[in-house]
Amino acid sequence: MDLDGDLFDIATSLAGLLGAPVTIEDRDTIVIAFSGGDQDVDEARISTILGRQVPLRYREAIAATGVFDRLRTSDEVITVDLPAEEMVARAVVAVRDEGVLVGSIWAAIPGGPSPAQVATLVEAAPLVARRLRAEQALADRGRRERTHLVTTLLAGGDAADEVAADHTMTGRWVAVSIRGPEAARRALGPLTLHLSAVAPTALCAGIDRGILGVLPADPARRILDDFLRRFGGGDQLVVGLGAPTEAGNLAESRIVADQVAEALARRGRTGEVAALEDVFADVLVDRLDGFLKRHGGSGPLARLREHDRLHESGLVDAVRAFLDAGEVSAAATALTVHPNTVRNRLRKAREACGVDVADPATRLALMVDLRSRR
Repeated sequence: MDLDGDLFDIATSLAGLLGAPVTIEDRDTIVIAFSGGDQDVDEARISTILGRQVPLRYREAIAATGVFDRLRTSDEVITVDLPAEEMVARAVVAVRDEGVLVGSIWAAIPGGPSPAQVATLVEAAPLVARRLRAEQALADRGRRERTHLVTTLLAGGDAADEVAADHTMTGRWVAVSIRGPEAARRALGPLTLHLSAVAPTALCAGIDRGILGVLPADPARRILDDFLRRFGGGDQLVVGLGAPTEAGNLAESRIVADQVAEALARRGRTGEVAALEDVFADVLVDRLDGFLKRHGGSGPLARLREHDRLHESGLVDAVRAFLDAGEVSAAATALTVHPNTVRNRLRKAREACGVDVADPATRLALMVDLRSRR
C-alpha cells in the first residue's frame, strides 16, 4: 500500500481502501486529519470534526472501555462498540514513532472490522507515523516563526512596527492571554486551526503559562467565545483581552491581557473571555495585593482584626456587612442581628479602633483590603 500526500490525503485514501470514514488523532485525541466526502456517520464524528477534538461525553465513554490504556502498549487493531452512545463501532490502531505513541487512526465500521480491514489499518499505521514526523518538522518550524512574530509584536518598538508593516496589519488589534493548566497546552493546535479558518491574519503562540495571541480587535471576543464553546477543554481556560490599539503598539495591551487573565484565573472564573472593563475592580485589587501583603498591618482592617482577636467583638463582620449592603438595616439582615447591634459595633470600631466608616478614604481602604482577602 502506498499512501502519498498530506495527512488529509492519507485519511481520504485510507477511507477509500477501508470503505469507512477515517480520522487521525494525536495522543490527546485532538483531530489532526479526517477523510473527505459524505461520511458523517453519526453525531460523534460530526462533533469531533467540528470541534477538532473528541467531545468530553464521548471521550469519557470511550475511555471507560480501556481503549486508551490498550493503545499505550498494543499495536493490535481494537474495536470500540458503544451502542448506548449511538455510535457506529470504531476500529482503532495506535500510531508510533520509534516506539513512542504519537497518535491513532480511527475508522467507523458498523459491526467491527473484517480481517482485510484490520490488515489495512495495521499497514497504514507506520506510513501515518512517517507523515506525522515530516509534518511535525514543518509544524515546528512554523511554530517557531509564529512565536517570533507574536513575541516581537507584543514587545513593541521599531521591530514590532516592521512586522506590522510587513504583514499589512492595519486597523486596531488586541493582545490575548489564554491560561489554563493542562488545557492551554492542548488548545494551541486547535486554536491555530480555528484562527486560520475565521481570522487568517491573527497569530497565536504557546508560552510557559499558556497562549499569547494577536487578533483584530472588533471580532476578537466573538471569535474566542466561539472557540471556547467548540474546544473540548474550553471550560478550563480563561481568556484575557488587552486594550485595542495599532498592531505595532501592543506592548501595553499584552500587559493588560495578562492582568485580566490572572484576575479570572485567581477567582476560578474559567470558560470566560473578558476585557479590562469586565474585571476592572478585580485587576485593581490584584495590583494592590503586593502592597497590602507588605503594609496591610498598618491599615484600618488590621486594627479591627486585632480587636476581634482580643475581644471577639465581631467588628470585621459588622463593617464588611455594612460596606457590602450600604446601610445598617440590610447589614443587620445579612448578619441576622438587630440593627442596633450593627450600629453599636460600628461605633465601637470608631471609638476603640479609630476606624470611622463614615470617612470615604477609610471606606475605600477597608473595601480594597476586604476584597483582596476574599
